[in-house]
Amino acid sequence: MKGQDYLKFAWSALKDRRLRTTLTVLGIVVGPALITALNATTAGLTQTIVSNLQVFGADMILVQRVGDFNFDDSVVNHIRQTKGVKEVYPYYLIASGEIKTRGKTFAMDPVRSYTVLAVNLKDLPNLFPNIRLEAGEVIDGPSYAVVGFSAWNPRDPDIPAIDVGSLFTASTGAATRSFSVSGRLDKYGQALFLNPDTQIFVSLEAGRLLTNRKSYSGAFIRITEPGLSDSIVLSIEEKYGENLRVFSITAIAATVQQIIGTLNVFFSSVASMSLLVAFLGIMTTMFTSVTERVREIGLVKALGFKTRDVMVNFITEALIIGLLGGVVGTAAGIATSFVLADIFSGPPAESRPGAFQVGGGNPEPIRISPIITPELVLTGVLVAVGVAILAGLIPAYRASKLEPMEALRRE
Repeated sequence: MKGQDYLKFAWSALKDRRLRTTLTVLGIVVGPALITALNATTAGLTQTIVSNLQVFGADMILVQRVGDFNFDDSVVNHIRQTKGVKEVYPYYLIASGEIKTRGKTFAMDPVRSYTVLAVNLKDLPNLFPNIRLEAGEVIDGPSYAVVGFSAWNPRDPDIPAIDVGSLFTASTGAATRSFSVSGRLDKYGQALFLNPDTQIFVSLEAGRLLTNRKSYSGAFIRITEPGLSDSIVLSIEEKYGENLRVFSITAIAATVQQIIGTLNVFFSSVASMSLLVAFLGIMTTMFTSVTERVREIGLVKALGFKTRDVMVNFITEALIIGLLGGVVGTAAGIATSFVLADIFSGPPAESRPGAFQVGGGNPEPIRISPIITPELVLTGVLVAVGVAILAGLIPAYRASKLEPMEALRRE
């Protein structure tokens, strides 16, 4: 028999039992659908998180002061001399206090309004690659400020816009300072450590005056190459211990990838349970088919069909079932991955106590795009076909071993 003959006979047999074939196909759909949906969604989630982590660049390390440790210029200079460190950018973070402008006063808040970040304003392009001044100019003086996108374009109607030429007063409890806005920044988006769109940037000198202390809140560290990240982190931790908290972009990205990879293995294991159910369902269907077609098997063998022909015919039926289930299941998985991505996309409803923040405001929504690759699609289909063929081997073997006279006698 030719290959097309096997397909013709197998397809005809399956069409004669449409309801049973349909239910069997639906039974195998679940496995490929779960595998495709979960793998595509987790791959998209990994890519989204890692991309957000690398907005600063893989060559960035963040250092935060802990407690009352004196993070002064001597500490900054020591870190700057560490092998592999390219530059150190100290900062003051002012996340509590009040801002008054246009007759309205509102509290600084890392979630609902703005925070003040004091840095060397001329270093902004080094801290945020591709950041762009939308209007005005950068004046690195103690009475000038540069505002992020959300500050001059607020989403909350109760918070007045702070734009170029605006005057505002910042109060921290330790001091009160007035500022004139000299420039405004274009929309940038959420980064790992803070969102520049919701920051009001002032000079280091202004930050020192507002906090009334010489100890910085922390520093951004630019390193010469990402491969030195771990050694630099260890060097800083060995020197300063628990007085400084160190965060590495590469280490965080690697940890995220490891965690999501572990979850992906777990989800795939769960999905494999549905394949076991499909395996048993196909085997049951094939055994039932063999039992119902004993006379047919005896007749075709009496007409000259070889043992191999009978076996290949039943395996072809299982293959068609697996192929249909794999194609439908993979298509359903692709559709489901977009639904899952849409469900899990978006900003957190509320910042939780103890969450890591250097500043924020209302975070930009996290958009997850599932990653559909030819390899993933092919895997979904081949897994279903493989399970179906394995499930059909024993029933096909049993059918092929029936002797013509014995088969006809049973009927």
